[in-house]
Amino acid sequence: MEARRRLLEASDIYDQEQTSEDFLEAMRDVVNWHGQQNDFYQKLLDAKGFSSDQLQTEADLAKIPFMHANFFKYYVSLSVPEEKIAQRATSSGTSGQKSQMFFDQDSWDYGQAMVKQQFGYHDFLSEKQTNYLLYTYEPVGENELGTSKTDQGLLQYAPVHDTFFALRYNGQEHEFDFFGTIDCLKRYEKQGLPVRIFGFPSFLYFTLKQMKALKIPPLTLHPDSMTMLGGGWKGYGEQQISKEALYQLVEEMLGFSEKNCRDGYGSTEHSVPYFECSHHQFHIPVYSRLIVRDVKTLEPVADGQPGFANFITPHLRSVPAISVLMGDLVSKHAAAECGCGISAPFMKILGRAGTSQAKSCAITASELLKG
Repeated sequence: MEARRRLLEASDIYDQEQTSEDFLEAMRDVVNWHGQQNDFYQKLLDAKGFSSDQLQTEADLAKIPFMHANFFKYYVSLSVPEEKIAQRATSSGTSGQKSQMFFDQDSWDYGQAMVKQQFGYHDFLSEKQTNYLLYTYEPVGENELGTSKTDQGLLQYAPVHDTFFALRYNGQEHEFDFFGTIDCLKRYEKQGLPVRIFGFPSFLYFTLKQMKALKIPPLTLHPDSMTMLGGGWKGYGEQQISKEALYQLVEEMLGFSEKNCRDGYGSTEHSVPYFECSHHQFHIPVYSRLIVRDVKTLEPVADGQPGFANFITPHLRSVPAISVLMGDLVSKHAAAECGCGISAPFMKILGRAGTSQAKSCAITASELLKG
């Protein structure tokens, strides 16, 4: 799978044009791999009449049989021996049907490399001692939640001085420790080190909102502080504010620039990371492609039109999650509509389809705020 490796070596992680042939070759390789190693996946290919030699142009990527994200809530389908699984992640907490994703060491290392590349591209790799405020679950035993694994993995891109988990384990369950979080922020202000805030945006918002309600004076954290948020506002959509408003609130109450506030997008079922650019848009990196599909016909739609997100990536060798149809509604836009200088198209996250609340990490977390 040399083409798959070459995608990680691209000098510009958003130059889809220069890496197009490598991406197509990598997808042919990974389709063949899963077909050879996984009876279920080969039957899916046969049922859809698809073979890797049909991938001649990027337009052909839409022909790859997709698997719905919900598949991974109910079934385990491995393309490597079980003893080769090095990491496992699940998508939900104490309630709701869990999605499961399994990584052999190669797939895990590939994912870590993608995250490091994005941190480097956006100038967030640092050698400075750093404090971390994590709006995610405090680890308990072998915590396999995807959000916990992701946020703890983000600690490696600046040296750790101290960490604080806002969702503390009380012996029976996790609960949001608001006053502990405020004390933590005050302590970090006094220490004068950069602070990195990761996790659910809803918890950060409730922290800042409550600080204002209690008339707690604004803090002045180190100017190199930053946020990298993710997980959405599911369950508290009626209180959600725009990203721009949240970033301005961070600048007002925590004292560092909104330019250092970024959102992240990813999922257990599709574990390619997406980081906001300086204009706060999600551009598609070289190791992924996005097809937006009509919600009724599932046919690809034109740029700017809403539909289901169908992500395609050669990332995983362990599980055939290489073309996944998400429940997220998105639209895709040409790079020129952003203007940040990145050449890749970008996506806008429009919401989640469905008439009932889906149970996810974010919903489980938001339940901790009730009352």
